[in-house]
Amino acid sequence: MLDFLRNAIHRREGGAEPSDAQPRAAVVRPASQALLRRRSNGLRHFFETMPSSGNREILDLGGISEANVQFLSGHGGKIHTVDLIDCYDSGAASASAERYSLEAAHGFVDRYLNFARTQFDAILAWDSLEFLDSDALHMTVPRLAEILRPGGVLLAFFHTQARGETVPLHRYSIQGVDELALAPRKERSMPNTFNNRSLERLFQDFDSVKFFLTRDNLREVIVTR
Repeated sequence: MLDFLRNAIHRREGGAEPSDAQPRAAVVRPASQALLRRRSNGLRHFFETMPSSGNREILDLGGISEANVQFLSGHGGKIHTVDLIDCYDSGAASASAERYSLEAAHGFVDRYLNFARTQFDAILAWDSLEFLDSDALHMTVPRLAEILRPGGVLLAFFHTQARGETVPLHRYSIQGVDELALAPRKERSMPNTFNNRSLERLFQDFDSVKFFLTRDNLREVIVTR
């Protein structure tokens, strides 16, 4: 299983970068390395909502995590991984431009989310979506809707801070059906501001959107296809 995942990551992250990708000017700072643990109602609802078919396929957009592989495969899931933020950042040639061009955003989605339609029963987006610029974000979310099966579920996290504020980016490891371990990766500025209404518009191609607001300024979002 782990060999398969390593090969899958190589296919999604390796190779030449899109030649027309425009670099971004996101502020990126090293983060504290303290490991955090937290309860997650969104994760619990994710497992409660996930289709119960025996051959479930799950996409993890936070990159490879052996803890997640072991937990999800132990619950009958076949895991695919893409480190969406690393893939997104790798398209930047320097730190001077503000966002991807429209053409580069199309290339980003076509390269790293080139999965079959309705392939997945569930998608773990974690906090990756909130750090995409507006064009890349609004191309990525419809693609996620396409590759998610009807009845499938997606979990995403969005900070409540406003555009331009600096927030931490984490790597998430599943410890239980409602418990996560968070390893800080870096800090970066928010390219967009999110509230319930804007998130409902963002996920308009899905059937339902549900919110869980936490004490640490994080909005956990569950959407179903």
